[in-house]
Amino acid sequence: MEKKTLFFTMVMHPSEGWMRVGRPYSSRKIASEWLPFVRGAWRGLKAKISQCTVRLKDGKVCEKSRRLLDAKYNIEA
Repeated sequence: MEKKTLFFTMVMHPSEGWMRVGRPYSSRKIASEWLPFVRGAWRGLKAKISQCTVRLKDGKVCEKSRRLLDAKYNIEA
């Protein structure tokens, strides 16, 4: 079992709650470099970095991690 940490830029949408914008990043630093752009594009809404640890089994995302990515980040593994 292998672990991989991903970082997502998230925006607090007024009616949807926290939602992912953009792609997953391999480091917090790279993801945080996008925050000014995201805040400007979303007209000053709250934005944050969200960390997600994904477990890989034989190079494929495990079922629990796949469900998390689908439900919380709206992304297919």
